[in-house]
Amino acid sequence: MMKAIADIDGVKTLMLGLSFGNLRKFMSKPLDTFIKIEGKQIGLDHDVLLFSGETEAHMAEMLKHAISDTTIVHISGKLKS
Repeated sequence: MMKAIADIDGVKTLMLGLSFGNLRKFMSKPLDTFIKIEGKQIGLDHDVLLFSGETEAHMAEMLKHAISDTTIVHISGKLKS
């Protein structure tokens, strides 16, 4: 995996490059594969978590225990059950 922070057209951008091996793991074990990026490694004040799921609905269900009143959630308009 490649991690980088860059200024692209004046916007601070987190870039994450996943290898084919990462992608194969995500595809073979949906909802059971996580990649955690420690924010301090790349100068962020928060960590980043990458995960996969069959649909947006499955991913929302998987994370419902971590969602609180202060959590900002955006689920794509393509949400399919």
